[in-house]
Amino acid sequence: MAKYRNLTIEELESLNEDFVKFLVLNGITGEDWVKLKEKEPENAEGICSAFSDVVFTKILTNCKYLEKHLPKFLVSIFCDKQTMYLQGIEAAESTAIDFTKKEDFEKLKSSPIEGLQKISSQKDYSKNREEEIWDMLQNGFYISDQKMYMNLFNEALESKN
Repeated sequence: MAKYRNLTIEELESLNEDFVKFLVLNGITGEDWVKLKEKEPENAEGICSAFSDVVFTKILTNCKYLEKHLPKFLVSIFCDKQTMYLQGIEAAESTAIDFTKKEDFEKLKSSPIEGLQKISSQKDYSKNREEEIWDMLQNGFYISDQKMYMNLFNEALESKN
């Protein structure tokens, strides 16, 4: 059973070369793989699960930034080795903005908006870093680049000065 989840058939197909290398590294030839799938499907599935874990572990290990957009809450997180650093903006319910709408999100760049509160915090991981990032991805976060985090971080610095 995979630690995270099994890759879909489409995902496996797109990683075909990597999967072949994984099989070779584990001493399984193409011919052996065909036989294994036919005669021992449980073992073949176990190998696919192990490969899935390798793929997701690599993705999660390389993940540095996460984002989540809710109607009244925008958050970006820097995932360091031991600690997560959060930068966010929360809008009052009465504020006419929805961070899930691109046009509303664009308003942030062009002019100040009343009723916004900047949020900044940090916390150490409560479990394994990659597992915690995985859980966040399962709860609506997505992997992003540093752009949003740095914009929110710089805005937080400017508002303190």
